[in-house]
Amino acid sequence: MKRPQPARKLRTNSDVYDSDIDDTNKYKKGIETRDHIFSKAIDLFYEKGFADTSIRQLISKVGKSSSVIYNHFADKEEILFIITRRTGEKTLGMLAEIKRHNSDPEACLRAMITAMLHLVSHPSMVKEIAIFRNEAHYLPTKKRNVINRQHLAIVHEFEDVLTQIAKKRGRRSVNNKVAAFSILATINWFYVWYRKDGKMPRDEICNEILQFIFHGLD
Repeated sequence: MKRPQPARKLRTNSDVYDSDIDDTNKYKKGIETRDHIFSKAIDLFYEKGFADTSIRQLISKVGKSSSVIYNHFADKEEILFIITRRTGEKTLGMLAEIKRHNSDPEACLRAMITAMLHLVSHPSMVKEIAIFRNEAHYLPTKKRNVINRQHLAIVHEFEDVLTQIAKKRGRRSVNNKVAAFSILATINWFYVWYRKDGKMPRDEICNEILQFIFHGLD
């Protein structure tokens, strides 16, 4: 028969706490490194395009060894996938939040358009939006399909509100899907031509776009 083992004493020395702090610091540094890689990848994908950006260029831009990149990501495609998926999730989350707080469909559509115009022209999002729109087709099929579903989900959010507006008015003047794509086309081009130092401030341009969408050339 085995002798009963003595109860293990709780460790109360400083090593326990030092270890916890080290683990936290390692985790924090890992997140910081990952974010740094994202930031430099976004710069390169936006400036050069995904196809013309090499891992070697990214390593040089990040200022780390190749092992650091591969400790966080399997390859260049995974970095692109996470960037685009994160942008899609951010956009869909924003639209869902607006819909939760606007019961009137016309007010909701106005809020959605305004929020999207602000999102695509925000300095911190311009590059990510451009990558989300223009570079996802380089992804492998399965990952590309995820991003394509996000694109369609954004269209459906607008189409759903347009359907509600038609019900409220008791008529449908245009095809809701065509209208949704047209609104998003207007929004997507906004980040291309908008200039922060232009003659018209962003809010004034947003109001003009809303006026055009809701009332045409009247």
